[in-house]
Amino acid sequence: MSGNFNSVFQNNAGYVEEMFARYSSDPNSVGIEWRSYFEGFHEGFGTATALASNVSHYDELLKNIGENSSKEKDHSPSSSINADSLSFEFKVAAYVQAWKTHGHLQAKTNPLGYEAPKAPTLFPETYGISKEDFTRKTSAGLLIGLNIMKFEELSLELQKRFAGVVGAEIEHIECPEEKAWLHAEFAKIHAPVDKETQKSIYHELAKADSLEKTIATKYIGKKRFSIEGADAQFPAVESYMEQAAKLGAQECTVAIAHRGRLNFLVNVIGKPLERLFTEFEGYPHDGLHGDCDVKYHYGYESERQTRNGQKINISMPFNPSHLEYVGSVAMGDTRARQTMYYNGDTSKVTSIVLHGDAAFSGQGIVFENVQMMSLQGYNVGGTIHIVANNQVGFTTDPSDSRSATYCTDVAKVTGSPVFHINADNLDELHNLMVMAANYRYKFKKDFYVDLVCFRRYGHNETDEPSFTQPLLYKVIKDKLAPFEEYAKYLTTSHSFIDDELKAIYNKYRADMNAVYDKVKSEHMHIEQFVPLREAGELKLASEKEMLKPAKTQLSLTKIKELAVKICHLPETFTPNPKLARIIVSERKEMAEGNKKLDWGMAELLAYATLLNEGYSVRLAGEDAQRGTFSHRHVTLVDFENGSRYTSISECAKENSKVEIINTLLSEEAAMGYEYGYAVRNAKGLVLWEGQFGDFANGAQVIIDQFIASGETKWGQTQGLVLLLPHGMEGQGAEHSSARLERFLQLCANGNMQVCYFTNASQIYHALRRQVTRNFRKPLILMTPKSFLRSPRAATTLEELASGHFEEILDDSRIAKASKVERVLFCTGKISLDLFDALDKDEYKNKSETTAIIRIEQLYPFHMEKAISILSHYKNVKVIGWVQEEPANMGAWSYIRNELHNVIKKSGIQNEIYYFGRSRRATPAVGLEKQHFIEQEKVIKGALEANHSIEV
Repeated sequence: MSGNFNSVFQNNAGYVEEMFARYSSDPNSVGIEWRSYFEGFHEGFGTATALASNVSHYDELLKNIGENSSKEKDHSPSSSINADSLSFEFKVAAYVQAWKTHGHLQAKTNPLGYEAPKAPTLFPETYGISKEDFTRKTSAGLLIGLNIMKFEELSLELQKRFAGVVGAEIEHIECPEEKAWLHAEFAKIHAPVDKETQKSIYHELAKADSLEKTIATKYIGKKRFSIEGADAQFPAVESYMEQAAKLGAQECTVAIAHRGRLNFLVNVIGKPLERLFTEFEGYPHDGLHGDCDVKYHYGYESERQTRNGQKINISMPFNPSHLEYVGSVAMGDTRARQTMYYNGDTSKVTSIVLHGDAAFSGQGIVFENVQMMSLQGYNVGGTIHIVANNQVGFTTDPSDSRSATYCTDVAKVTGSPVFHINADNLDELHNLMVMAANYRYKFKKDFYVDLVCFRRYGHNETDEPSFTQPLLYKVIKDKLAPFEEYAKYLTTSHSFIDDELKAIYNKYRADMNAVYDKVKSEHMHIEQFVPLREAGELKLASEKEMLKPAKTQLSLTKIKELAVKICHLPETFTPNPKLARIIVSERKEMAEGNKKLDWGMAELLAYATLLNEGYSVRLAGEDAQRGTFSHRHVTLVDFENGSRYTSISECAKENSKVEIINTLLSEEAAMGYEYGYAVRNAKGLVLWEGQFGDFANGAQVIIDQFIASGETKWGQTQGLVLLLPHGMEGQGAEHSSARLERFLQLCANGNMQVCYFTNASQIYHALRRQVTRNFRKPLILMTPKSFLRSPRAATTLEELASGHFEEILDDSRIAKASKVERVLFCTGKISLDLFDALDKDEYKNKSETTAIIRIEQLYPFHMEKAISILSHYKNVKVIGWVQEEPANMGAWSYIRNELHNVIKKSGIQNEIYYFGRSRRATPAVGLEKQHFIEQEKVIKGALEANHSIEV
């Protein structure tokens, strides 16, 4: 209830009593503001039940409140004492609630000693409590599990709990049970930590600092993005993993940007130190694959033990310098392992994502990642987020990098708890991380830790931070290292011996120096990462190997059997009447061989056959179940009850998994998630579909930094398929182009496949090829829109059974190659437009003399096949490339050099002509009629002109 509590309770005490009595008897008998307030009041007593059921007088007080609440009060002057008491209790209850909600604003979370400004919402007078009330006894402490006490004592207790070295944001959570649990656990945040755990924490801090100091002295001036100042992240993760393993976790994914990454790779993930030092040495050798990457972008994976000796498989995904993007990749990796190895049990595989404060509050992908928490297609049972709050981002102060109070405020949109903690207080941090593990296990939700720390140096070790933050760095300069700070605490408060602690640190330094000496003396070579389990069995393939035919055929009998299964619906399922007629009945005809297969049916058969062979299929997209253009309908919705049925699931073997997901309206995080999933799931087909192809623009970082370059940088393979609807059809600039040119610009070194098909059999064989080979490559597909159901793109069951993938399709119409005078190379939709034109009377005389050669796979380009096909046409006079995209877009900039070499190697003297649109600033015109005028000119020029034509 909003407003001035003093005026409400002091001047209207009798009225308040009456409202409370009515609410107790029937909550609906009072207005919504009163109901909201009293619900909060009672909720506090629910918290008290969890916190302090053993407090003396507790049961008696609840009984008295219940009895008093159930009676109508006499509001005569004689009842003014009772009214005053009740008014006071309500005031104090409001004050307690304010501390529960806003106490974190006064918490002493800054290790650099900066004090938070006083918050008026926590002043007693705000609630009408005067200094004369300080000695009055109150029962409101029961709201947080305390005894009846004087108000001044209660006020001190509130400050102790909510304004200590840990600040709690819990009250925004809607679930009463969850809030009560969190408050109960938070009340134990200062519980003593046993000496063995304290010793482990010191070891971890000492190890972290030792590594940084060793690198700093051995590789002077080299970038390492030191963890120093945020060292507490290391024991925080160790505390979490220890407790998570006790609760049954067997695997953990840890994602982090570049700050502290080297330290985590060695000390947490288990990368051998000598391998890190060989990367600092940086000598290339013949055994290295690809271009490699800087050392602080690498990932690693190992099996190791927690503090108490339990085994856990731990991995860190590779990550370029794009900070928060790895969060979605880590979540995808986590989900894949939960699905593949533990039948979806989220308790077995957990994930931790470590962030920086400026990036967490500044990058939009964070919000996309956060929103995935409870979504059926993305839920991983909760992620632990630790934000290393350096109190500066590069050279930007918090006041210039966010409008929110905290860098973690975005976390509250999902009703997740947020705790702000002083990084100097390692014992409380340990308790908090144990709490995080228990919370995730119990509630399956995200948990956020704002670890307020500092950054010892600049953005990297060569920066001078005092140029831009001179006052901050005067304080940091005099600040002890975290291991020293903790050692001081252990020796003064817990009887640890200072010399023993120093000996531990010195031993780490000596051991690391010895490893360095070994690397130098033995001239050890860089070793590239080889993933564990199935992914480690895949080979790294060259362009030449990618062009070898893949066996994708299945028997006609098996394909027909699966086609019939796809069309079957349970007797209790009622499809939409329109779909029953248009989709279901048509597909039955296709399955029976009475009708050619359209694109959607061929695609579904690719999934069905793979599922039947033991592979898994995961397709996620903004309209994936239906398909943007209503062509797929892989998941049908019951017309009567809204239940969903995915027909291809009936084709799956026991260990095969099928997920068809309508994704959140995100590109960056959604595509990053599927990338992480695809990296892990070597025995499955993973696809992401854009509603329109240009939607992929929103995920350019994932495409550039992960999909296109992950193999050459990191030796990491994956077979993610991007389905991107593409084609100029008069729909304007934004829904026409999937930016084919951008993908082709990224192609090199056999890094991926870029295709634009014209026949449904091609999608069938290409998708099967993705997983039947012993290597993985991303597949970028320009998928059709208008010709999804075109008879020219249709195929037959027989073609699926006996055919194979074709990188280039010759013109099957041509009876005599000697008659051909014009050869037109093209890709995708424009080829069907050309075929349609040649059937018209206007161009029928050109039909036998014009060959249309379709480049179905643009990269890797099959040079030998192209030469073989062109060589058949000995009498050719005009050779051209036809495209509907503008000249500076589409495939022209890429393909012209390839075709020039084809012509040259074929022994033909012709040059290559261009038939298409002129260079444009946008992919397509906005006027539909203008589009068709231009399209007709392109077709006419291609079929008639003897020189290049730009429209």
